[in-house]
Amino acid sequence: MPRYCNMLAIILVACLLALGSGCTLLPLIDPHGHEDQAGDDEHAEQAEEPPPPPTEEDMDLAGHPPEVREAIKKTTVAEAMEMFNQPGEDAAPDAVAIVSYVYKKAGKADRKRLEDVTVERLKNANEPAVRKSAIALLAGFDNSHMDLRMKVARSDPDPSVRLAAVGGLRQDGMAARAVLKELTNDTDGTVRQAAQDQLTNLMSAGGDEGLKALVQDLGVYKNDASALASISLVVKGEQSLPYLIDAALNDPNDHRRAAATTCIAMICAGNNPSLDKFAQRAQATRHIERTPVPAKLKGLDPMLKVLAGDSYAPAREAAAQGLGYLGSEKAAPVLAEALSDPDTHVRRRAAAALETIPAGAVAKQLADAAKNDREAIVRSYAVRALGTIGATPLVISALARATEDTDAKVRQNAADELGGLQADETLEPLVKLFNDPDEDVRWAAVRAVGDLQDKRATPYLVEALRDEVPQVSNAAERGLQKLGIGKRKGIGFDRETPPDQ
Repeated sequence: MPRYCNMLAIILVACLLALGSGCTLLPLIDPHGHEDQAGDDEHAEQAEEPPPPPTEEDMDLAGHPPEVREAIKKTTVAEAMEMFNQPGEDAAPDAVAIVSYVYKKAGKADRKRLEDVTVERLKNANEPAVRKSAIALLAGFDNSHMDLRMKVARSDPDPSVRLAAVGGLRQDGMAARAVLKELTNDTDGTVRQAAQDQLTNLMSAGGDEGLKALVQDLGVYKNDASALASISLVVKGEQSLPYLIDAALNDPNDHRRAAATTCIAMICAGNNPSLDKFAQRAQATRHIERTPVPAKLKGLDPMLKVLAGDSYAPAREAAAQGLGYLGSEKAAPVLAEALSDPDTHVRRRAAAALETIPAGAVAKQLADAAKNDREAIVRSYAVRALGTIGATPLVISALARATEDTDAKVRQNAADELGGLQADETLEPLVKLFNDPDEDVRWAAVRAVGDLQDKRATPYLVEALRDEVPQVSNAAERGLQKLGIGKRKGIGFDRETPPDQ
């Protein structure tokens, strides 16, 4: 019978004998609550003693029951070697823990013996589980037999064994780069993905050469290479910027330039007054307090160049979005030019970015986009950006004109922005929307008028109480309450209360 099974059997018999002789494994408790007070005090004193700190041996054997740990500690080198000679697959998982432990405690000669038997089983065992155990052990040995593990990763007939071999190659550093790259084309999808994961991790730890290699994976969508590389490059932060900027400005691959520009935007994004104002307007809340991180302006000029001159629309789109993250007023003219870009997505991103940077200098371009862009989504974002500029005659006029847009979302945004300006001139275009066919537009308009707290709005709000949509009539009621001329009477609004005019 195998050594390990004998150990477990002896432990089980010992436990049964202990129970049979009246010993207890846990303290007995009187179900009626008649515990001995002295015994309680004794147990309390024992419980107060701190447990001994874990030893290195305990950490190595963590996860095994105490009796199994003790059995493993007594295993000899010869017995550990015998582990790999046991038939069947059941012994293999146990062998990894036991042989690994014995190997760490063994002398040089015995380590060599354990390495030899492990290599032999890796080469000759028929059971995949045994070969997987052998490959896992080799990766932790002094002589890891890297060439053999690479051969197994390439050619073992069982995908699970190749997968186990791939998992250990990262420890070999850049020496494993070529084989991992090769394995990203393996016939098995799981092996391919694991190889890509390990290759990305390897390059992330590979200094400048690794960063350059990661940049080359941008725009490569096989095995999620581009996504994995992007995450690693962004985590590296400013260390990655020189290589990303070079790729964004000079790489001939369209997809790589776009991905590099996105990474630059994510690395350089930070806090700025315009973004904080935007968050307040959007009623965003923070659940935790965080130290503000200022935007990194190293990415400003590269993204301006991409937006102004890149031939690939997704790259320009990424640049427009990234410039919005930086919040620099310097970006406003280039973003305003992008409002005329032939690509809808670029124009939309440019308009949205102008909502998060000072845009007063380009109000005319925004007003033109809000009126004339052929796509409603661009007009909608331009309207929102106009609202951040403030109550200038140009802004009020442009937003009033937007209340007549053919698209309901544009009209709704125009109502929201007019209400936020808190200007007397906004009342007339807003009350015209009280009869809009779209209920969300009416709701936005009634809310905006209620926030104005202008007595001239009283008859319009009273009439809006009749709206068949509850959210609209409720908004009218709240607006009248803000004016101090409405009050609740039971459920609903007391419509007999005369307006205070």
